[in-house]
Amino acid sequence: MAGSTANLLIGKGILSFDRYVNGLPTGMTDLGNAPNFSLTLSPETLDHFSSREGLKKRDLSVVVSVTLGGKFTLEEYDINNLALALYGSVSGSTLNALAETSVTGHLKFVGNPATGPAYQVDCWKVTLKPAGEIAFISDEWSKIDFEFTVEDDSANHPSQPYMKITKLTES
Repeated sequence: MAGSTANLLIGKGILSFDRYVNGLPTGMTDLGNAPNFSLTLSPETLDHFSSREGLKKRDLSVVVSVTLGGKFTLEEYDINNLALALYGSVSGSTLNALAETSVTGHLKFVGNPATGPAYQVDCWKVTLKPAGEIAFISDEWSKIDFEFTVEDDSANHPSQPYMKITKLTES
């Protein structure tokens, strides 16, 4: 119900990733402590302007494409997290950086908020992109930042080709 403090959110939760190798899932893996996770909708518009007067005036704006993406940060320097950021593969305790040209998979968030409603977010097929440096020396807690783009997965999820958000609990 709108207009209720029960809908105010201090978000927390668990972020997991199922990396696809040769287009096939390898199994959902907990990514460890993730202090942020957010979604971003980016519409691209085409504007039309009237040329009937000396000053052009916009008289129509049409959405021509929409990109769904987001960002998250990981704090745990697990070798598999590093492999995601460095487009690498892992064999035992060795990471082979740049073994892939991209990283795709299923990104899943299960909310466990301090207050507010809990949600589960399933982004069926995302492409990850590292979004900054990977610091091995720092006076602060090191972190690994990512951006992602949600891709169409109509083949596997025809009724919800990009993502599904499920409300798990009331606050």
